[in-house]
Formats: sequence, C-alpha cells, structure tokens
Amino acid sequence: MKDVLLRRAERGNHIIPMLLHDVRSHVVIKAVLLDISAEGLRCFSNDRRLMLIRDEALYDKVFRLEFDLQDLNSGNLEGRVVNIHPGKEPNYERRLGILFTNISPIMARDINRIVWIDTANVPKQARAKR
Repeated sequence: MKDVLLRRAERGNHIIPMLLHDVRSHVVIKAVLLDISAEGLRCFSNDRRLMLIRDEALYDKVFRLEFDLQDLNSGNLEGRVVNIHPGKEPNYERRLGILFTNISPIMARDINRIVWIDTANVPKQARAKR
C-alpha cells in the first residue's frame, strides 16, 4: 500500500489533472491540482476559457470538481472560488483557492486519510521547515 501512496518527496514528479465544470454555463476548464484538504483545494490553470472570466465574476462561482486522486471518487464534489492569484504570467495563468460546498463526510474522511498518510512519510526535519 505504501508504494501506491504519493510521498511528498516524490510529489513533484506527479501531475494530477482536474476539470472544473461551471454549474451555470456548463463550461469545462482544465486545471492541475496543487494541494487538497477536507475543506478545499488549490489548483492552477492556464486555460483560455478561465482567462475570459473577470476576477469579480469568478469569486463565489460554483464549480463541480472532477479529478482522480488515489481512486477517490470525486463524483458529487462541488466548490466555490474563494481566492484568485495570478501565476508567473498574469495574463495567461491563475491559481484558484476553492472551498468545498458539497462534500460527503466519507469523502472528507478519505481525503484526510490520504493527506495524513502522505505527511506521515515526511521526515520530522522537513515538517519543521514548513
């Protein structure tokens, strides 16, 4: 089981793609998962469809989230955008903070379990530097 789990030291070698489905307009935006917890996630996108949406209109926008993280079924997972940061190229990239609005207790438990096991593999010296 340990060899299946992503270790933080190896995480840089893994890209976890995700899709943001706009609930109202049915637009699908491609992104990459950066960080996740039971409360929400951070993602990065350089999708041109996301660049067409002004920041003011993007705040509190609800997305249905789809990603594949260690066989975790993200079927009914929804979240709203709570913060927006530009990427290195502000005209082409954005980092989004998304707070989950619809998450089952079982899925929250599974996410916490994945994150806890992942950080348990990090040496104590590396945890102290965070």
